[in-house]
Amino acid sequence: MVLSSCRKYEEELEIPFTENSQAGVAITFDDNYIDQWYAVDQILKPYNWKATFFVSQFNSLSYKELNKLKSLKKQGNEIGGHGWIHLKAAPFEKKNGEINYLDDEIFPMLKSMREKSLAVHSFAYPYGSRDAITDTILLHEFNIIRGTTYGSEPPEEQKCYFDNSSRVLFGLGIDNSYAQYSIPYFLSLLDYAKKNNKIVIFYAHKPVVKANGKYETEYKTLIEICRYIKENNMKFYTVSELYLKEINKD
Repeated sequence: MVLSSCRKYEEELEIPFTENSQAGVAITFDDNYIDQWYAVDQILKPYNWKATFFVSQFNSLSYKELNKLKSLKKQGNEIGGHGWIHLKAAPFEKKNGEINYLDDEIFPMLKSMREKSLAVHSFAYPYGSRDAITDTILLHEFNIIRGTTYGSEPPEEQKCYFDNSSRVLFGLGIDNSYAQYSIPYFLSLLDYAKKNNKIVIFYAHKPVVKANGKYETEYKTLIEICRYIKENNMKFYTVSELYLKEINKD
């Protein structure tokens, strides 16, 4: 098999770009909680929000779920990739090699999503599992990729900001089960971003009214984040909009 780069270029993206930098947030969701994503989108519409939804196991989606994804995209949200099988990229690639990783996890996902009119330009690592090798591999297939970061460091020490210097992003998890879960802490990151003209990257999984298990983010968390953004004249970004900011930084 001959590998070739299929990196997407900015002229292919159906996303407007504004040169003026503005502090804000990129809210992202992982896995395939399509019904819950669609439901929370209805709740958050008054804030004029938008998000990036990274979908895994795309072949398992129903016809209704596909239509909901397309509706989310039509409304200005971004649909990204999160793996065909949802593999831990770094150990799988180390054990099986680049070609097998791409053949098993990436290329089937790209093909299937493209055939359903959901071509993707961004990718989020399952489990946050990554290394320099997988970054290099995936940046030939996607414009921008997202890993994860953890902890409740002071805002100025956090790694969950976009800084116009890399196509590898690090999102902070806002699910209730994470050790760093704290709405006041999340808002302190947004406050730091506002004062220092930065963009915070958050990631979540399944939006719910009340969290009872892992990988669940309560509505109130998302509402407080969106309310802060709107009240402070900040901006919602998709992940691909951050890519456009990065390539236009000069």
